[in-house]
Amino acid sequence: MTKANLNWVVLGPGAIGGLIAGALLEHGQSVSVLPRKNRTREINWQVTHKQFKADYSAPVITQPLAENTVFVISVKAFDVIQALQRITTLRGFNKAMPIIISHNGMVELPEPLKELNLHPLVTTHGAVRSRNENADLCIEHRGAGRSWLEVDPTVRNQPTDFDPGLVLQQAFPPLTLEQDLSQRRWLKFVINCVINPLTAVHQCANGELLKGSWQEQVYSLVAEAVAVASSQNVSLTTEECYKEVLLVAKETALNHSSMLQDIQQQRRTEIQQLTGYLINAGKTAGVATPTHQQLLNEFQQRYSG
Repeated sequence: MTKANLNWVVLGPGAIGGLIAGALLEHGQSVSVLPRKNRTREINWQVTHKQFKADYSAPVITQPLAENTVFVISVKAFDVIQALQRITTLRGFNKAMPIIISHNGMVELPEPLKELNLHPLVTTHGAVRSRNENADLCIEHRGAGRSWLEVDPTVRNQPTDFDPGLVLQQAFPPLTLEQDLSQRRWLKFVINCVINPLTAVHQCANGELLKGSWQEQVYSLVAEAVAVASSQNVSLTTEECYKEVLLVAKETALNHSSMLQDIQQQRRTEIQQLTGYLINAGKTAGVATPTHQQLLNEFQQRYSG
């Protein structure tokens, strides 16, 4: 298949964004970076895999944007709205440009942003972004995973060379194209609402949650979250989600969750976009979430929100 001639713009790059940008470059794609701060004309980063290291470089974006621009935004949930608003101000931007967006938690977008050409991406890859002693950007790929990208069914029926989904599927495997990621996004949301705050409050590695002493609380957290998901017309089962939580905890047993890492680095956490969102959605739907409320209370007592 002929490689599509696309102009990929990656925000950051953060951990996942850096992985994707590197994969696109390996695939011969044109990649530029929209940096958080415009300090240089070029962004360099290194990705460390288990078997090897790879160095990448991409120019900072030029404006006006090319018509065939595709955005990749992988940010913290509390940065989603600001990131989307920022790209809409770039010269040459139009609402038809595909925006591939990946984040934890749930975000309620303002109406104007809902009109953008958004394509949610769910991924189970594990990566950590840091800087070395020379202040160089480093991304450690700690766990190879799978990804799913939501695509427009009307476009999928008319595949063309200008098809970012197909390109990303080839460059960043394994990736599955689906027409509706609601169920998969909620499944990941449930997992994050259990593992992230629990490990943050108790400052433990993910594998600690496999111990028998945790199971009553873990199961209760899952059951409440599934009930809230059901109120949102998302069909999940408690048993299915419980097994997935334990599977993720096992697969990432030695890892610290992203929320615990944020606590350790004294960064803002996504607790309000995870547990806070779930509790509020439950209140709106009349679904009780006392175990999550207790966990949020413990988190706020320990870290003052």
